[in-house]
Amino acid sequence: MSGAHIIHIFKPTLMNKGVLSFLAMAFGFTWVVAAIGFALDIDTISGIRYVVLGAIAMLGPAFAAIVQQRFIDREPWSGLGLRVNETRWPILLLTVLVGVVLVPMCLGVIHLLGDVLDIASFGHAAVTTERFVVAVKEMAVASGHGEQVNGATEALMRLPAGVALAALLLSAVAAAFTVNLPFMLGEELGWRGYLWQALGKRPVHTRIGLTGLFWGLWHAPLIAMGHNYPGHRIAGIGLMVIFCLFLSVLFDWTRTRSGSIWSSCVLHGLINGSAGAMAMFSWGGHELVGSIVGVAGLVTIAVTCVIVLLLDGTYRKALFTLS
Repeated sequence: MSGAHIIHIFKPTLMNKGVLSFLAMAFGFTWVVAAIGFALDIDTISGIRYVVLGAIAMLGPAFAAIVQQRFIDREPWSGLGLRVNETRWPILLLTVLVGVVLVPMCLGVIHLLGDVLDIASFGHAAVTTERFVVAVKEMAVASGHGEQVNGATEALMRLPAGVALAALLLSAVAAAFTVNLPFMLGEELGWRGYLWQALGKRPVHTRIGLTGLFWGLWHAPLIAMGHNYPGHRIAGIGLMVIFCLFLSVLFDWTRTRSGSIWSSCVLHGLINGSAGAMAMFSWGGHELVGSIVGVAGLVTIAVTCVIVLLLDGTYRKALFTLS
């Protein structure tokens, strides 16, 4: 990217002043909440205190979007993409399918690179009943309920691994449309609501790049608290930025093609809600590599993006239009 192009992106037009104002509020809200958490010595091992802190921090982009859209720009709610009746349901359903296949694909990537090609940092993946039982026992012991699970081992051994994986993914779909939805709206109202609208006159690749960059950096204090990469809190910040840049292609695609932010909320909820399924069938990998938010996840998302772009010529054409 040339210096002139960078200057053009950040040229202080009225729209960009709105973007900068939105970003200042989104980052300010979340980072202040995180700073309070740091002062109170809260991190990912703090249990319910971290859960509450994280839930509040996630509201930063939504707060910024509402204030910027309604009270500063004085624009209608419709600009944030909240109208359910404008949602293209076939795209929403396709988005659900995309979200559901990410975990099986990522498990396949880990198995190929870790088990078949023997790259140790990717760890191992196996959709087997034996692995499922081991994972359940490990989680039960960690939560202090090992005795109860030991008595249910025989019943668990009769459960086909494919059924268990399908049940976990279906529960993630259900959660994405219900309990996860308000929390995902906390982020999506900002990134795929206000920011998507404000950058709408930019080329699609520019919008994706800027949104992914800001979205990734916004996570920095929570990553520093141990979120996603507890053993690599500084390196994790950089990897999260890369992860969000890759993921922004899928999120921009579903936001653009569905006509509302609800599809991106569902995709966001699905990805977050599928973490348990990954943990049940993969193990032993480096946390920066062998996970859905590591290198294995980046490979998975890159492949998914290619498939989506091959299937959706309309969006592909928009993405590769340079002006």
